[in-house]
Amino acid sequence: MMDEQFSPDRVRATRERADVELAVAALHPQRFGLSKHRDGWITQVPGLGNVVYASLAWPHAQCPSYDVVNGERVPMDALSFVMQLQAEVWGFPPEFLVPMNILAILADTGGSVLVAYREDQGFNADGWLGFAIALGGRSGTLVSHMLGVREEMRGVRDLGWRLKVLQGYEALRTGHRSAIWTFDPMRGANARLNIEKLGATVRELTIDKYGVLISELYGDVPSDRFTAHWDLVAASTHRRLEDVRLGRYPGPSPDELRAMPEITAENAEELAASAPAFARYRIPADVDSLMLSNPARANEWRTEMRAALAPFMTVKAARISGNAGETPLDIGVDVRYGAYDVVAFASAEAIPSDRENWYILRRRGGLA
Repeated sequence: MMDEQFSPDRVRATRERADVELAVAALHPQRFGLSKHRDGWITQVPGLGNVVYASLAWPHAQCPSYDVVNGERVPMDALSFVMQLQAEVWGFPPEFLVPMNILAILADTGGSVLVAYREDQGFNADGWLGFAIALGGRSGTLVSHMLGVREEMRGVRDLGWRLKVLQGYEALRTGHRSAIWTFDPMRGANARLNIEKLGATVRELTIDKYGVLISELYGDVPSDRFTAHWDLVAASTHRRLEDVRLGRYPGPSPDELRAMPEITAENAEELAASAPAFARYRIPADVDSLMLSNPARANEWRTEMRAALAPFMTVKAARISGNAGETPLDIGVDVRYGAYDVVAFASAEAIPSDRENWYILRRRGGLA
C-alpha cells in the first residue's frame, strides 16, 4: 500500500504550495521599493514625494473624495471617483464604465481595486496617479480588466508597472497562479509594459472583442485585442521583474531582430508554412499620432494586422449564424489554432526620429 505521505496528489499539492510561496516572495512589494504603510504600501518617487498604493473595497463607497469639474470641486465617494477616472483615461460614456456597485464586490471575488496617489494630496482629483481593476477568475486565473495612469505620468516613474506587480502579489495571496488581460495590439506602450516589463506572453488574437468601442482614446475602430497571459509562479516571470527592477533587461539586439524574418500581410501564409523558429511583426511607432495624421493608413494597418498574424497565432472570432434577439444560442466563437506565441517586444531607432516597434513571435517548441 502506498504511504499517503508520498501519494502523487499530496506530492503535487506540496510542490504547488512551494511554488506559490516562492512566487509570493518574488513579487513581494518590498522587492520593488515599497514599504508597508498601514493596510497599503508606500514609496518615495522623485518629483512626486511619497506615493501610496492602496486597495479599495465596499467601505470606500462611504468614504468621501472629490473630482474637479470646470474648476469646481464635486464631492463624491471614493468608488464613484474610480468610475470618473475610467471616463477620464479612456473617454468612455457611462454605459462602458465599471459601476461602483461592482467595484464594491471585486475583492469578494478574489479580485482587486488598486489605486496609487500622492500622500500629501490624497486620493482625489488632485492627488490620484493610477488605478488597476481586476476580477477574481476561475481555475486560479485573475482577470485584469483596467489599468489607468494619469496622462502626464504615463511612461515615467513606473507607476503602471508597480500597480501591476502589486496586483500580481495580491492575486497570489487570493489563490491565483496566473493573470490574463486584453490590450490593443497597435499600442506599443501597452506592449512594452505587458510583454517586455512584466514578462507576459500573448497566445491569441480576438477579433472585435468588445465590438465598436465608444471612446475618445480608441476612436471608432474595431476592438481587436491580444490576450496577455502572465504566469505568476514561473521563474522566468520572476527573473524578468528582477531584471527590470535593476534596469538590466536588454531585450533583443538589433542583430537578433534583423536575423528574424519579417511578417507582412502579403507573405504571412508562405512564411508560416516554412515554420521559422522566430518571426517579427511591425506595428506603428505611435498609433495615436498616425490616427491624427493619416487615419486611413492607421485603419488599413489594423486590417493588415489580422491577415498577417492569422496564419501564425490562435485567432478567435464571433460565429454569428442567427439573430441574438431571437435566440442567443445561435451565437458562438470560432477558433483557428496557431503555432506561435508573442514572447517579446522590441523598440528601436531605424533612422533618427523614426522609431520601429516589433512583436517577436516564437513557434511553440521552436526554442531548445
